[in-house]
Amino acid sequence: MTNFENAKVKVKQGWLQGYNEGELKIFKGIPYAKPPVGDLRFKEPQDPGRWRGTRKAVNYEAAAIQHVMDEENLPANVHGVPQFMMPSQYEEDCLYLNVWTPAKTEDAKLPVFIWVHGGGMVAGSGCEVVCDGTGFASRKDIVVVTINYRLGLFGFFAHKDLTKEADGHSGNYALLDIAQAAKWVKENIAAFGGDPECITVAGQSGGAAATGTVHASPMMKGLIQRVSIESGPIFWGFMQPGPREEQEQRGEEFMKYLGKETIEEMRAMDAWEMFDKYEQFTKERGFQFGFNFCVDGKFLPKPYKEIMENKEYNDFDVMIGSCAQEFPCVKKDEYTLEQYDAYLKEAFPDNYENMKKWYPASNGIEAAKQVSTIASDIMLMGSAKIGEICHKDGRNAYVWLMSKENETQRGHEDGCPHCAEMPYIFGRVDCGERNPFFPYHWEDVDYKFMDTVQNYWYNFAKTGNPNGDGNPEWKKYEKDFNIININNNTAMEKEENFDKYRYYCEKLETNNFVISLFGPPKFTEKK
Repeated sequence: MTNFENAKVKVKQGWLQGYNEGELKIFKGIPYAKPPVGDLRFKEPQDPGRWRGTRKAVNYEAAAIQHVMDEENLPANVHGVPQFMMPSQYEEDCLYLNVWTPAKTEDAKLPVFIWVHGGGMVAGSGCEVVCDGTGFASRKDIVVVTINYRLGLFGFFAHKDLTKEADGHSGNYALLDIAQAAKWVKENIAAFGGDPECITVAGQSGGAAATGTVHASPMMKGLIQRVSIESGPIFWGFMQPGPREEQEQRGEEFMKYLGKETIEEMRAMDAWEMFDKYEQFTKERGFQFGFNFCVDGKFLPKPYKEIMENKEYNDFDVMIGSCAQEFPCVKKDEYTLEQYDAYLKEAFPDNYENMKKWYPASNGIEAAKQVSTIASDIMLMGSAKIGEICHKDGRNAYVWLMSKENETQRGHEDGCPHCAEMPYIFGRVDCGERNPFFPYHWEDVDYKFMDTVQNYWYNFAKTGNPNGDGNPEWKKYEKDFNIININNNTAMEKEENFDKYRYYCEKLETNNFVISLFGPPKFTEKK
């Protein structure tokens, strides 16, 4: 018999026993697909099957295979804890999800928030401490779900023989995992008090790029209602799904590198042995990400931009944006005003005087922050473009820029970095010192800011409109640069910023945008 009060529920596959923590019921390590091992390696995920008796759901299961730092090589302030404070091991058998629910009854019909973790689709996990669902689900009536999905080699390996085997598609197993997880949630979340007709998929960084494809993929129709894309727009972003044929060619090269001749031999290899060889392979050839997402012929049947421009994407409510200083493009302690001036002249010869006016600096530290701001403003235009497309098609989009800084000298020098919104969304108090995994002592304004962010994200997940609960008005994207700036004094972006945004949009229409983690951004002509 269901004992919801004591965290025992029945899902399609069988009984689950979670645990209570305060007002929450928590379930960890739930399989949403069969282990993708052996004959199921390099195949789309399969339904998990049933079990008899009651399955314990009180501990996280494995994170996906990825590069793992040796314990002795971790930064000094994280010694003694797993990589990025991730309380799990790493295995090929990784297709699990976790649920936090504040529902009092099974028929509560609360909105559902599925989190797709970041890490460039090559690292990370749904059991990272920073995306523990406790701080969001305990403060808002929302069911939080975090997922693991295949990464890197095992998430995206493509080969012409796999394409033939799967009737015209290969690669993108990671994206198919996300679709399978959404399917599992839709079929089962009512047992946890969630509403299967009110599901948001949210992702950050690499998870945001994946969530962008969720917005576009025909496989997601009818599974969810909303997407939240955080710091990873892929229309003009620096992660783009390329042709499957490129990944297939790389797959042939990697198979030869391994000395294998068939997919069957690849599936018979030890997973970690293959991964170690893969790291050598990518290092020798200089591939930044090795295997990555592509226009596979199924999850993405066409190029992403073509899907978006031809109104073939899903009619989901969209919330999309990024942070004001996403990446430290130069070393602030070494950067000079002279270097900054030379960079502006070289990178923006057609607009040098305006760039100096838009991004003033009086010392090297300020100049380094402005270089990061330039890169992030250009990145933000990818979000604005999605807002423009949705508005043109009569669809619902809300675009954000976050510029909240830590209340410390370092916080003000560095600005609002990549991942900075995450501690506030998830209510991870005293996290976020340049990186959401590390300590930062919150001030009163941080708690107020958390309330603002959680209200926006909760209301969007519930209704498709982030407004309400006394928050400053967030206008829907209906004209150029309807962008909210979320900070200690949240308000819509001022028109004085629109000239620089227009300049970037014009450049992006005819140029590629190039950014590295440690290098000033620049434009290159499209071939």
